[in-house]
Amino acid sequence: MDFLSLPVVVVEKILSYLSYDEVSKYRMVSKGFNDICMRMLNRGFLMIERRHALALKGVKAQLPRRESERRYHPLARHCDILTSIETRISMLNMTYSKFMDCGICCFIPGKVIDEIRRVLSLVETSKTPPRAHEVLQELRDISSMAIEHFDDKVSPDFRKKLHEGVPIPEPRPSQVALLPIALRQEMLDLRRRTVLNAKLSLHVASQYKKFYKRIVEYRQIAWRQRKTIRDLKKRQRDQDACMADLKKRIEECDIKYSKLTHADQTVGGTVIAASANDSSGSVAPLRHFGSQIKLDLSVLPIGTNKRNSNKLLPNMKPRKPQIRLPSLSEDVDMESNPVPSTSNQTPRQKTQCTMAKIRGITNEIRQLSNLSKTIEGKLKRPRISNSEDLENKKQKLQ
Repeated sequence: MDFLSLPVVVVEKILSYLSYDEVSKYRMVSKGFNDICMRMLNRGFLMIERRHALALKGVKAQLPRRESERRYHPLARHCDILTSIETRISMLNMTYSKFMDCGICCFIPGKVIDEIRRVLSLVETSKTPPRAHEVLQELRDISSMAIEHFDDKVSPDFRKKLHEGVPIPEPRPSQVALLPIALRQEMLDLRRRTVLNAKLSLHVASQYKKFYKRIVEYRQIAWRQRKTIRDLKKRQRDQDACMADLKKRIEECDIKYSKLTHADQTVGGTVIAASANDSSGSVAPLRHFGSQIKLDLSVLPIGTNKRNSNKLLPNMKPRKPQIRLPSLSEDVDMESNPVPSTSNQTPRQKTQCTMAKIRGITNEIRQLSNLSKTIEGKLKRPRISNSEDLENKKQKLQ
């Protein structure tokens, strides 16, 4: 769609956001731009004249009538500035108005309009503006240059055209004739665009609601995950503390257990030695048999503490476990006192198990000593000859 095909009001509204200096430069783009920019420049100059007239009228209404009192009034500088601007506007009006009324040209210096607007804004907004010669220095320079350039370069050609009677260019009739149709078509296009924009806005609103709902759900999921992570971290810290406490207790139990096993082994060795001495003193032939009975220390549980791994107890020798035949006393003790494996026992249970094994070994030694005594008694009975037996039988028969 072409920019110039837009309505003139729309184009002028767009160009109104530019300065008049830029508008005057855009006249070189095309004939269409030239027509629009000429109208805007002429309108801008007329608006500046009206604005200046209203401002000067308002200031003069507030000033006192006496000239001596006006000099010391707070609005004296305002009045001086507006009076100087009035002089400049009148000079510009005399230079350009004749050709502007004929339609030959427009108000060419757009920068002058911008400068007058700036000075009027300063006068209207400031309570104590600077002096007139300071504010109007730029305006005087550019307005003087514009007037001189127009009088020297532009106005001679325009005067020739006026003397020759060149007809004033009129607007194209085609545009005037086609204006209602173009406006109707423009209205239809605008309605169509409005409907499309309404549908698009509804679609965008629905999509926005959908995405916002998803974002809320994702935030809730993220919040739950963060909460779960915090709970897991807390559990991990608690488990680490429990593990450290258990490890400390295990080490203490290992130390106590190693001490208890050492004491139990010492007691068991003394008992076995005493029973062996008794059996050897009473029964001499079974001395070698009693010496073959040894306490299998490899069966006893030993502490697994790392600090005691390299320390050997005084009555414990590192050797391979010997094969031990089961005895009746051990079966009886196991049936009467079933004890689980030492891996799952407390130190107290381990001590009781060790003492039970020592008692079983002691009972076995006692049984063996009694057996040796009975065998020795049988061997010491006097043997009677066969002849003596016959005589005894005869005597009984007689």
